[in-house]
Amino acid sequence: MKNVIIIGAGMTGLGTAWKLSENGYQVKILESDEEIGGLAKTIKIGNQNLDIGPHSFFSEDKEILKKVLDLFEGEKESIQHSKRRKMKMIFKGKYVDYPLSIKSIFQMGILSPLMSFLSFLKSYIKILIISLIGKKKNNNLSVEEWAIDNFGKYLYLHFFKPYSEQFWKIKTSELSYRVIPSRSKKINFASTIKHLLINKYLDLAKREPGELSLQERESLPTYYPKKGYGEIANKISKKIENKGGEILTSHNVKQVILKPNNTFDVKTKDKVFNGDVVVSTIPLNRIINKIHPSPEKTILNSANKLEYLSLILVYLITNKRNVLDCEYCYFVDRTFNRVSEMDFITGNIDDDKENLLIAEISCHYGDEMWNRSNEEVFSSCVKDLNEDNLLKKEDILAHEIIKMPSVYPIYRTDYKTHLEETKKYFFKINNFFSIGRQGQFYYGDSDQMIRFGFDTADKIIKQ
Repeated sequence: MKNVIIIGAGMTGLGTAWKLSENGYQVKILESDEEIGGLAKTIKIGNQNLDIGPHSFFSEDKEILKKVLDLFEGEKESIQHSKRRKMKMIFKGKYVDYPLSIKSIFQMGILSPLMSFLSFLKSYIKILIISLIGKKKNNNLSVEEWAIDNFGKYLYLHFFKPYSEQFWKIKTSELSYRVIPSRSKKINFASTIKHLLINKYLDLAKREPGELSLQERESLPTYYPKKGYGEIANKISKKIENKGGEILTSHNVKQVILKPNNTFDVKTKDKVFNGDVVVSTIPLNRIINKIHPSPEKTILNSANKLEYLSLILVYLITNKRNVLDCEYCYFVDRTFNRVSEMDFITGNIDDDKENLLIAEISCHYGDEMWNRSNEEVFSSCVKDLNEDNLLKKEDILAHEIIKMPSVYPIYRTDYKTHLEETKKYFFKINNFFSIGRQGQFYYGDSDQMIRFGFDTADKIIKQ
């Protein structure tokens, strides 16, 4: 039986260990933080359980959904269920539905539907002409090109451009269209109409994984554990440990040594762990710099060009209810990109308890926003919330700020070249896997990360 070492106890690492331990493998997870769960953990600050950002569990993957729900079997009251998430975006002072729909376009203003349609028609005719003359399709589109081609220039200028540049802090001309969630790359003006008129009435549960659009995936039933989203990770960890697996927190991996006999020595500060298989879930540009012998400079250069967006989370505790009238609200020209109201997400905040809002601020590690003091960040958020008539400073009872590096892979237009070069290197290392959001450079949800872990475990088992 192979000895498997997993680096990182986020959803991907836990998913891998879960499947392997169920199949008799002895696994060891090394986690640098004090808590497990990664971006899906829950921490305790005062009387509050704080998730690392707003989360709810949903999935079109029937196997993963059943496995997660079965974790709470016999504890019917421990996980809440809701049928649909409600999301909005503040657009020029107006609330509009999010993700983009025909209804959203009408909510934007009187001229928006007409201008959107005419603009889309112009783009559609242009693309039709290009296809008729046999010109090759560009598969490396920027967000700018993709949005104009699929929705027209009007919606690009008024919807896609402002929010994309606010979130990613990069010009849309430099940003690959692959930053658009994977299941929504095929959407366009026409498919949005189709969703509104047809697909919303279909039984989504009967559709196969990967068939759903972004709008449809956001319509799936959602679940939230009463003790916090991190309870999913906690229950998975118990499954692993009950099968003999080990999860070691505060174990930051310093070096991964490739040995001549195709095994590995994984070094932490004061320990060395030997493994037949290594599964890494940490950022590609971090793990590659821990490999010994060190890869060639060209490989290192490619890996180091793979960037990750960082996140600042501002937790606002208030007695005020129905601040947003929805789970999530997206913003443009504000300090934050999104604010979520946990009262709507969790469904378990009693009337006599404090409400919790989370403001999310994207930034690049070490930039001006990242280096701001917590008080400066808080003051800026309060100013913007007050300007939108959502919250005043006196409404806020307490606040907490958490900074998270390396959260979202940044897909620049040239990222694919660097990613393929980096992956080629890892493919050459027998029994080494780099997977997950950070390890695969893939932006996805918790259920998808667990799926990556399950699929990798299957590969190890079949070897």
